[in-house]
Amino acid sequence: MEETLRIALAYIDEHEDDLIGLWENIVRIESQSSDLDGVARLADHLDTYCDALGMGTKLYRFDGAGPALAAWTRPGPLPPVALMAHLDTVHPKGAFGEDTFRVEGDLVHGPGVYDCKGGIAVAFLAIRALLHAGYRRRQLKLLLIGDEETAHALSHEESLVLYRDHIPGCAAAFNCESGPLNGDVITRRKGGFVVSLLFQGRASHAGNAPEKGASAIREAAHKVLDIEALTDLSGTTFNCGTIQGGSGPNVVPDRCEVKVGVRFKSKEARDTALTQLREIRERVYVPGVSTELKMSAGFQAMELTEKTEPLFQIWRHASEELGHGSPQTAFTGGCSDAAYVAMEGIPVLCGVGVRGANHHALTEYAVLRSLRERARILVKTILDLPDDF
Repeated sequence: MEETLRIALAYIDEHEDDLIGLWENIVRIESQSSDLDGVARLADHLDTYCDALGMGTKLYRFDGAGPALAAWTRPGPLPPVALMAHLDTVHPKGAFGEDTFRVEGDLVHGPGVYDCKGGIAVAFLAIRALLHAGYRRRQLKLLLIGDEETAHALSHEESLVLYRDHIPGCAAAFNCESGPLNGDVITRRKGGFVVSLLFQGRASHAGNAPEKGASAIREAAHKVLDIEALTDLSGTTFNCGTIQGGSGPNVVPDRCEVKVGVRFKSKEARDTALTQLREIRERVYVPGVSTELKMSAGFQAMELTEKTEPLFQIWRHASEELGHGSPQTAFTGGCSDAAYVAMEGIPVLCGVGVRGANHHALTEYAVLRSLRERARILVKTILDLPDDF
């Protein structure tokens, strides 16, 4: 494996500029989640790119959502390894102006440059390097989904078929999501979901006949306080993020909607949170007001598997050996598709894409040199996986 590693690392060093070019191209194909044409153009572009590398491909298309792309190298004698990322970004086309890919010193700016098109470039650089070095022991799978930023709401979670089709049987997975600036690797993430509480009351003139009304907003106010009181900052958190209701100050409001964001550490905590919300829904503070609870799409929690720590230690050793520092494990409240891999019992490291900051903001940036760094660590980690992993 030493000679394979030497050839692969040399390839990365020699072809870094090529992949910076790919990075620029895919950033310039703007692909906000609801811009289905933009996501489709990006998927088609990368489908062609994979085909040129000799990879097999499959495009998954969905009503109401952008496509997903799976690509793979030839099967090897050992279980496959999956590399993951997402095609969609959060800002509408044009939000960053005309210059959508700017390099300023060692920083790169642009829509999705960090979250997570830089991760796509990392995955391709690693795959190209391994193919060039003649690596054939494990099949390499590349999984790119098109509505991750909406928690798969646009496809009504149908896009998750990508993982159901390709993750089972893998030895390990690497989610090339936006990486922490300090180089740490994410091994645990909170899950999250959004619920809407819909309150239906009875309207009445607030001056002439207030007693005939049943205030949906008053009922909502009581329940907002109940929900917020459930928050445990060290565990599950509840955030009543938006409230809309009523028609005017002179009318007893007959309707109100509260949207609640919930973050949790485990499947058990998720189930507990739902039970608590349903119990609050059943309470009645204002006679005549009913409450409906509607679930929106969300993410499961990314939990540890039996081999998560061993996989991280291989990554850490690779980083140290290559002179890229000694990363630590990180736990974050942000969600990702790595959860769906961990749910299958397959070890996965997340946030192994380019390093940067300010994802989901117009000030988003990535560290240019981290493209090469992360690809080098990823290649060595794959090569260092024991045969029985």
